[in-house]
Amino acid sequence: MNETPLCKIIRDIIKAEGPMPLSTYMGLCLGHPEYGYYITRDPFGKKGDFTTAPEISQMFGEMIGAWVVDTWHKMGAPAQFILFEMGPGRGTLMADILRVGHKVDGFVGAAKIHLMEMSPVLRKAQFKALSEYEPTWHMTLESIASHDPSLPIIAIGNEFLDALPVDQYTLTDTGWTQKSITINKNGSFRIYDRAVLDSVYFEKNSLQNTLFKPRLGDIVEVSHEQKRFMNDLIDIVLNQGGSCLLIDYGFSNNRCGDTLQALKNHAYCDILETPGECDITYHVNFGNLAEQMMGKNMMVHGPVSQSTFLKTLGIEIRAEALRHSASEMNRPDIAQDVEVALMRLIDKDQMGDLFKVIAFSSDSTIQLAGFTI
Repeated sequence: MNETPLCKIIRDIIKAEGPMPLSTYMGLCLGHPEYGYYITRDPFGKKGDFTTAPEISQMFGEMIGAWVVDTWHKMGAPAQFILFEMGPGRGTLMADILRVGHKVDGFVGAAKIHLMEMSPVLRKAQFKALSEYEPTWHMTLESIASHDPSLPIIAIGNEFLDALPVDQYTLTDTGWTQKSITINKNGSFRIYDRAVLDSVYFEKNSLQNTLFKPRLGDIVEVSHEQKRFMNDLIDIVLNQGGSCLLIDYGFSNNRCGDTLQALKNHAYCDILETPGECDITYHVNFGNLAEQMMGKNMMVHGPVSQSTFLKTLGIEIRAEALRHSASEMNRPDIAQDVEVALMRLIDKDQMGDLFKVIAFSSDSTIQLAGFTI
């Protein structure tokens, strides 16, 4: 384990309070106000640790822009609405959406841009990309809900839910155990299984949406924070009217298994190796998301694969237009870049099947674009 500024803080908490739940550890690693991963750096691109779809190609943002504009029209093209992005990165996706929106009369003038971002580093990048639109920043959903509750909302989250802390539980012959962090004699960290005090209560309240019967040795991932966040987000859309689009890597059908992973310098690493200096994520359970949305009377669309979603919106047609333009400019290098980016976004062996897309709406009468019926 490499000693980082966060190590001592985590050790002190464990010494004072006992073994630390995995979700608490993940929350500190990503969001500690001084040493958290997302607080201290821009993690994107070649110089960072990973690359998201908006940074791969403008085509991704253009497709999301087309979806937002189409959704706005289906909502009756309100004269004012909140366009809200959760975890907007460098502002690249929102900038692409608004570039598409400029081609549609009334859209940009109607859109009030709101961003939820905890990173001061990324807020600066977002300001640089979006300052002309005078965005409003928020730290919490409570802030966005209280800002102007009379306006309908279109919300977007790309690779956001996977960063909300998760817990892991294992079914043993004596009941459920929770994976927790403790300290070795040499000061390093290790994960061990701590017995859940009330396995019956846990199974009833945390696994109520699962469609499988767990077997001995099964690991189940539960993000209590994600569930709370989604409840609040659904309530905002329900109260104000509107729609929400969520894109992340994950799986459509409920299942068990360990999907927790850490990334540093575009390579996988141990989640305990460099606390606060690597990204920690997991695969989102889209089956549970759909059940949670339907349980609150939302109209749910999907989940579908990112490949299906982008193809349905016309990304292949857009790629052909870009390749044709590159050919006219005698720029085969640009045409090749377009093809590589397209395959990365839609190929089943790259992001195409790994990433899933789901949307929900307060209006059951509209069919949101990108989802097969």
